[in-house]
Amino acid sequence: MKPTYFPFTYIPKSVGKALSACFRQTAVYQISGTKIPDEMQKLSRDGILDIRIPVEVNGEFLDKILKDYRSWINTHQGTETAFLTAMAKKIPFFDENASSQIRADLKKTGKQISPQEKPDPLFNAKLFLHMAQEFDLQKKILDHDLMDIEVMEDDFMKNLKWEDDDDHARAVARKVLENDDPGHYMTTERINAWASLMLQDPQASGLFITTSRAVLEHLIDIEPEMEEVIRFDAIPMGVDEDETLSNWQDGLMETLEKLATENWPVPMDDMANPPEIPGSEANVALTIYIVPNKTPHECFADCVDTDVFQADSIKTATRFKNTLISLIEKK
Repeated sequence: MKPTYFPFTYIPKSVGKALSACFRQTAVYQISGTKIPDEMQKLSRDGILDIRIPVEVNGEFLDKILKDYRSWINTHQGTETAFLTAMAKKIPFFDENASSQIRADLKKTGKQISPQEKPDPLFNAKLFLHMAQEFDLQKKILDHDLMDIEVMEDDFMKNLKWEDDDDHARAVARKVLENDDPGHYMTTERINAWASLMLQDPQASGLFITTSRAVLEHLIDIEPEMEEVIRFDAIPMGVDEDETLSNWQDGLMETLEKLATENWPVPMDDMANPPEIPGSEANVALTIYIVPNKTPHECFADCVDTDVFQADSIKTATRFKNTLISLIEKK
């Protein structure tokens, strides 16, 4: 079993470090092999990410649609975030009325897009994920620019106060990780779109990881029987090839495998605390929740309204009897 990051398709370096503190490797979904951000390709080469494409779509085609939609936005003197908010009220991402209106508006400005005979829920979900990834990537670039200013301010204050360099580095690391939470924006729509993609993966994991508390709280609303089973408050982050940490990660995964595959309630031995490692950049907290007696496909089918996805998910054979949801947070 390999943990899967959700409901985002973009993982910046800072989040990759947090994930690697808890797990040897984490899977992340993409919608196209041609649109993977460079930062994520580097994390994949380093063995931190396992990039998976359950159902691939032509990335260049999505870019063309995105370009046309941006033209529509500019025509209406709006912003991309306003457009997402207005149009992504449900999955399918665009209903028939919205699609017809956009086509009509684009024709008025000389733009042409290929009409669809009827909405395709899966394609619309992938289109939303593509747009969300572009939004998250652009937001990250802006955050980094703002962070550069904050780092300069921190350096200035450190020099004035003669602060310890290690304390300063940890403070900056915490700020970087704190900015890597897009889950407060369009939480429901993100989960719906991501779940639509996940339900197409017959090899889906039993363990799902998020760095967004807003996402976790949304799932608790959907699955009120979800309960906390494990919590660690200080897992060292940014440690290079440490055998004690790797052994602890292996032990954690053995326990989580048992929780996901055995009938609930599952008897467990006490988990060892993560090792204390001098020189780590910062610590992260890991909290594990269980949705008992629901397979992953059943659990995430509750997140989408489309009957097609729900019906397909019930038919999916799996060895998992419970679903595990994990939250990673900065310390």
